[in-house]
Amino acid sequence: MNTGSFFLAGLMQGARSGAELADQDYRQQLHEVIKRHRPDAVVNDPVEFLIGWFATDESRIRPAHAALADQPVIRRDRLDPAVLSLIDGFHKLTDVAAASDVCVAWLPGREPSMGTAAEMQRAYLAGRTVVAVTEMRQTLAVLACSTVILPDLAAFEQWLESDGELP
Repeated sequence: MNTGSFFLAGLMQGARSGAELADQDYRQQLHEVIKRHRPDAVVNDPVEFLIGWFATDESRIRPAHAALADQPVIRRDRLDPAVLSLIDGFHKLTDVAAASDVCVAWLPGREPSMGTAAEMQRAYLAGRTVVAVTEMRQTLAVLACSTVILPDLAAFEQWLESDGELP
């Protein structure tokens, strides 16, 4: 199993509205587990990319994004340039997922994440290993875009320890 790089796909916004985000503590936990078993691995965290790309534009992006809630119809060709920049960032993240050796998709409970699904699909179509850490064993998108589905962080760590050779 080639594990030079890992992409941390996972729940950010999920079913929440606006800028409300899910707890992101799982990112540090995944990072620590990966580094414990693959010390030389590159861990690509989308949150770090987004901060790096958009920290200086946050004051423009947040209000433009928030304004979408009041628009009954949204046309891409009429979006604020700040939102278009954010959309471009999302596509760049899916490119990073597709370029990473392993895409780890953290989907706790039964909460779906459209962004995670897009990252998983891009990685899967690029022939990468996609590890879904989730209870959603019957969700078609998870089944279709995963190489392996694991129930929790402990199982993910066991998968790393066994070099991806779990039964």
